[in-house]
Amino acid sequence: MPSLTLPECAHYIPPPATKEDLEFADLAIIDFSKAHTPEGRQELYPQLRDTLRTHGFVYAINHGYTQAQRDRIFDIADVPFTVVPPDEMKTYTANIDKVGYYAGYKARQYWKVDTENNILDQIEHYGRKCSNRSFAVNRNVMKRPHPQALRQFLPEIDAFVRHNHFNILH
Repeated sequence: MPSLTLPECAHYIPPPATKEDLEFADLAIIDFSKAHTPEGRQELYPQLRDTLRTHGFVYAINHGYTQAQRDRIFDIADVPFTVVPPDEMKTYTANIDKVGYYAGYKARQYWKVDTENNILDQIEHYGRKCSNRSFAVNRNVMKRPHPQALRQFLPEIDAFVRHNHFNILH
């Protein structure tokens, strides 16, 4: 019988909001509670299509995850960056140039954001397929190996990925 106790991990504390005067993207808010009926999906379709074409991202609400579940997934998503030792990170470093996708860690300053001024990115990434830190996984989280510290969370990551794939994407 599976354990009812979840593995412990530190609570992720997001960085404070910037005080810089930045121009932020005005993302559409997509209310997924409307997606349960054909009429609701018909209403959402043009919003979703247009914002994905314009920004590539949406701000989704009423997607089926509680605030506590979202907090937990952020806690887990921080594990690859705060718990995995640097030597083990090297073992899982993505060879983006060779394989063409992000299977592992991508360190900051990998991409040139502005070649003219030699400005490099500040994105730190851990992914098994594909903010300043992002965490992405293939739909099948068991398909590739993960760092030891993350393995105990794979059932929760799998549930999150499946929820997103089958309840949001579909």
